[in-house]
Amino acid sequence: MPRTDQISHKKYATDMNKKNKNRTCLLFNLIIVITLSESCKKDDNVVLQGDYVSIAAGNVHSIALKKDGTLWTWGNNFSGQLGNGNLIDQHRPVFIDTSFASIEAGDGHSLALKTDGTLWAWGWNVGGQLGDGTTIDKNSPVLIDSGFTSISGGAGHSLGLKTDETLWLWGLNWFIQDESEIPVLIGTGFKSADAGFNHSLALKTDGTLWAWGWNGNGQLGDGTTAAKDTFTLIGSGYTAVAAGSVHSLALMTDGSIWAWGGNSEGQLGDGSTVERLTPVQIGTGFSAIAAGDHHSLALKPDGSLWTWGKNGVGQLGDGSNNNRNTPVFIGTGFASIAAGSGHSLALKTDGTLWSWGGNNFGQLGDGTLENKNRPVQVGPG
Repeated sequence: MPRTDQISHKKYATDMNKKNKNRTCLLFNLIIVITLSESCKKDDNVVLQGDYVSIAAGNVHSIALKKDGTLWTWGNNFSGQLGNGNLIDQHRPVFIDTSFASIEAGDGHSLALKTDGTLWAWGWNVGGQLGDGTTIDKNSPVLIDSGFTSISGGAGHSLGLKTDETLWLWGLNWFIQDESEIPVLIGTGFKSADAGFNHSLALKTDGTLWAWGWNGNGQLGDGTTAAKDTFTLIGSGYTAVAAGSVHSLALMTDGSIWAWGGNSEGQLGDGSTVERLTPVQIGTGFSAIAAGDHHSLALKPDGSLWTWGKNGVGQLGDGSNNNRNTPVFIGTGFASIAAGSGHSLALKTDGTLWSWGGNNFGQLGDGTLENKNRPVQVGPG
């Protein structure tokens, strides 16, 4: 017969084993919960706050600038347009360099200004659109020039404005001068410019709008379809311009949007799919515009986002894949926008970055290759 103290020791040992098992189970379950929680955060790109301040969308690649001056890129990298030293596509933002102040994306190349005013370029360079004196692609940033205040990239050409309001152009440009592999002066008195696929728009300090280049769809807005090899006056009273593939947008001082050019996908937003050779008014009360390949984006001062045009891969962000020929409301809280060929980017007022549309090369930056027809948050990189 066991002694009482032996029974007590056995009972104590049994109780302790039960407690230890319970502790182990609790700890194991806690680890699972934490792991699952962290996994969900990673998979869903959940970030509590953002620190992005500027965005740019190329054909199928994207660029973003953070408030600390760091530059991040993602998406297609066939020509080195990501600038990370290789030709491998990236599905999430990758760090490139520091001390940048502004960014711009062309069709397959990228441009950026540093805080010291120097211009850097990388990517596709078949027509000399990088401006480095060659036609060789570059997969990391190369120094081009200095003294620029703003830049814009088209398909095979680039535009830049200097501090003295002079406008410079380089790359393929069949209309103003022969191809140039370095920046060349083309005009004075300008305050902004935007390069489309094969046409360009520019605003002078007096608010007059000028256009030049290819005009097969009326994208210059001068009432014809004839290409122009010199600056052509379109109108006055404008504050911003955006050049798409075959259509153009402009914002007037009263907040009204005007559109012209190709309209086969409803990208003009006038309720039709009819080509317009001169500007037509779309709406009022807007503060920013962006033109993609065949779609358009606009912001109102209250932070509301509106989109229209082609929507085959969800680039409008309205939850469908249906084209829209009038502006549709997407959401609020937005501060800036950018449009690529078939994808869109937007910054919210809290510094978070959102993307939607085509994602076959990872240009949405959400870690997948799946198209999204509603905005998804891009991770911090």
